[in-house]
Amino acid sequence: MGLAKRRAREKAGSKAGKAIAVILVVLVAYCCVYSLAAKMIAGESIPKPLGFGVGVVLTGSMEPALHENSLIIVTGASNVKVGDVIVYQTGGTPVVHRVIDIDESAGTFTAQGDANNAPDDPVTFSKIKGKVAFAIPYLGLAARFIQTTPGLIMVLIVLFVLFFLSVRTREQEQQEDVGSSDIKAEIEELRAMLEKAAQGSENSEDKQ
Repeated sequence: MGLAKRRAREKAGSKAGKAIAVILVVLVAYCCVYSLAAKMIAGESIPKPLGFGVGVVLTGSMEPALHENSLIIVTGASNVKVGDVIVYQTGGTPVVHRVIDIDESAGTFTAQGDANNAPDDPVTFSKIKGKVAFAIPYLGLAARFIQTTPGLIMVLIVLFVLFFLSVRTREQEQQEDVGSSDIKAEIEELRAMLEKAAQGSENSEDKQ
């Protein structure tokens, strides 16, 4: 009974782990598809499928707060205030700088890199893509590839393969469960036959 209970607990834990893995795969796949569509169709530079997006610091203009090739997590652009590190875009490449002044009447803000000697030109609030929530140093090299169309497609392929392997493993476990049930049934039949044979032998001995 102890062995059976342990196997049941192990099987339950395995199923729970696989369910969590499948959920994570689906979420990541959703984010990749959303980001790919946003980039290719809408031209969005930093898609935010679940309310946050990722970007990469391309220069050292924000040293020492943000290093070059740091991965940044970007949230919504509401309630921007002086001192916030934001991402804004006026041309082809998003800029990651700190807000140093806000002109409410003109609807503009001025930003500057921590390592720069001069501020940027004033920019309207509509150009803000989001605020930097936190950064992970030097992880941006991999993120820069994943953010490209080939990178996103490769991630989707890997996720599909992992999902397929997970489904195959589940099918094999189900087949093993069926096989185990068949074996147990055969054992029970043999036991019943042996018990009947033993009873028949006892009855014959009693008659003698």
